[in-house]
Amino acid sequence: MNKIYPHTARLALLLGTALGIALGMGAPASAQGYTSIPNGETYLDSAGVAIQAHGGFTVKHDGMYYWVGEDKAHNRASFRGVAMYKSADLKNWQLVGAILTPETLDVNGNQVLAHCKIERPKILFNQATGKFVLWGHWETYDGYGPSQVVVATADQIEGPYTVTAKGHFRPGEGNTEGVGYHVGIPTPDYGATPDSSGNYPTFIPKPAYPPVVASGAASNELLNFGYDTTLKAVAVVPDAEGYASNTRSAVNTVSYNIGAAPSATLVAPVIAPFTGAQVTVNANKLDKAYITSPTQGASIYYTVDGSTPVPGAAGTTLYVDGTAIPLDANKTVKAIAVRAAAQSPVVSVTYALAAAGFTAPIYPPVISVPGGNYADPVAAVKIYATSSGTTTYFTADGKDPDPPVKGENMGFGSRDFTVFLDPATGKAYLVTAQDHVYLRVWQLSDDFTDVVPSTQYAMFINQAREAPALVRHGDYIYMLTSKQSGWYPNQLLYTRTLDIANPSGWEAQRPIGDNTGFHSQPTQIINTSKTGTPQYVYLGDRWNPALLGSSTYVWLPLTLAADGAMRFAWTPWLKIDDATGQASGAQDQLVSLGKPVAATANVASSATARRTPDQANDGVIDQSAHFYQPTGAPFFWQVDLQREVDLARIDLSFRSVGGSDAAHRYKVSGSHDGASWTQLFDNSANSRVGFQSHPLSGTYRYVRIDVSQVWDMVHNQSASWSAGIYEASVYAKAGN
Repeated sequence: MNKIYPHTARLALLLGTALGIALGMGAPASAQGYTSIPNGETYLDSAGVAIQAHGGFTVKHDGMYYWVGEDKAHNRASFRGVAMYKSADLKNWQLVGAILTPETLDVNGNQVLAHCKIERPKILFNQATGKFVLWGHWETYDGYGPSQVVVATADQIEGPYTVTAKGHFRPGEGNTEGVGYHVGIPTPDYGATPDSSGNYPTFIPKPAYPPVVASGAASNELLNFGYDTTLKAVAVVPDAEGYASNTRSAVNTVSYNIGAAPSATLVAPVIAPFTGAQVTVNANKLDKAYITSPTQGASIYYTVDGSTPVPGAAGTTLYVDGTAIPLDANKTVKAIAVRAAAQSPVVSVTYALAAAGFTAPIYPPVISVPGGNYADPVAAVKIYATSSGTTTYFTADGKDPDPPVKGENMGFGSRDFTVFLDPATGKAYLVTAQDHVYLRVWQLSDDFTDVVPSTQYAMFINQAREAPALVRHGDYIYMLTSKQSGWYPNQLLYTRTLDIANPSGWEAQRPIGDNTGFHSQPTQIINTSKTGTPQYVYLGDRWNPALLGSSTYVWLPLTLAADGAMRFAWTPWLKIDDATGQASGAQDQLVSLGKPVAATANVASSATARRTPDQANDGVIDQSAHFYQPTGAPFFWQVDLQREVDLARIDLSFRSVGGSDAAHRYKVSGSHDGASWTQLFDNSANSRVGFQSHPLSGTYRYVRIDVSQVWDMVHNQSASWSAGIYEASVYAKAGN
């Protein structure tokens, strides 16, 4: 199988981290590894390297836990690998390797994972087929238009994995049951304003994959090909509404072999379009010719009057890459390549305007960098349309570009998703976000590699829910989601149903946790029990958009009550009992609940929306109508604990408006008398939105938060309108 990037064990780093954790900075650890899981902190594997399993998923097989996720060590959104780790105790993880890489092939030998993004990998074991099935969210490297999935299978959990014959696709694509997202079929635009009757205007969806180059123009820089790649491009005549038609050119294919010695032979340049000594072009005088050189390091000289090009002579022009030669009249283009005083043979193409009433053929696009061997990565590849009135589509995964035409079914878009294997029925499901509008549910095929088109339905329409995580508890299936808000965390909601196949069976959504999911986004709910009595753990991502590879993880004990309530609370670290699988957190004692408070003046309250300081320690931390909202920033809030306590930590759920990018900057202080203050923690340079948790030490009666500013991190300006505290929780050490 493919192994991830080699590294050496960093025992000193691991032991240093263990020492810091043991001093109260995070999860308990020993020289042998972790005894508990650190939350929101760097989590190291058995070799002392930060775990790269973002957007991930765990599965238990043959007594071992396996954790797969995105490798973001390069701090970019582009695909580097799906990493796999394994563990016997869910706390200490050994790197297995990269089970998917850009070089992974599909069953037809195509590199369908080259130059793309793969996000939120999930893995299932199919008992009937004996296969491990890995699902991922697939996008082109530079956008989120395709909204596709990719599926790979393996006979062994550690691989090797092979992408299925469908490659990457939209769920439901190509089915004939009349169910699906059809090109050219009007679709409600839920992002627009409805009319007086509540009806939304419609839009007509267009193909999003293969990627498209603007009609009649060159692409911008496409890619830097750092590894072997096959690039293909086709020119298509759009129909009257701008959709792809079946009138198209042959496919132009080039392959780049990176790290190989280039040919030393000087060869003639290539003039395109070319079909023979004479090429007919359209009489509209808008077709163009381009010249490329297969000889690396050569200069191209050309003429357009039929004369032989001679460097430095009148009428001979040095060709600049990408220069369009207008085919606005009958003309002969000749070119030579020159390198180190050596000169290639002359190449010549004569172009003739088509006779009246005759349409010239559609010629393939020109790819600016010819295929061949390259010692170094290939940069700044561009694509040029030679035939006027065409639109160019391209691929970089070995598959022929074949954009769907109007009326064809291209399936439903799929972005942040999960897969769920129902232990009660053995059936598996895909639950996925579509177009910032829908959450969509599908049953998977018997082999878990595709969806069953007739089973799909939409839910939470126009509520922009994503990142689902599902678990069965008794008769109910529970689902937890977050709202789509970019990289910024927001209020998590949960629901449940007795029948996942019934669209109307889901209960109303209810909030869980604090207003930002304790600064996390869900990825899985894990049953860790070893006794048969369910024990649940929430697994989430804490994204760092400025440095993706340093994003961390949140593992929290999760409970499901008899009345259907789902709950979890923050803990700096999570312990999982090796014998029972029971999850538990820090045993610190909450000492601030309902205690007297003082604060900066608040905005006006109402009967349904209280904004007073006492709302910040009332024990209600979800994004409800009641929270402390000062008139702006700066502001302070303090609590009288009514006795001296040995402090352990403070948890702060700051106001966050719709997943906004406003960060509270503040200091935390303690006092014996409410008059003289000792600084306990300085976060006045904070750049993180939402929930914060800080260890505290010392014995104090009063704790105070001084917020100096609330800062919009994206627009670099004040955001005091977002000032506020949903909950401030002060904890004392156990036994106080």
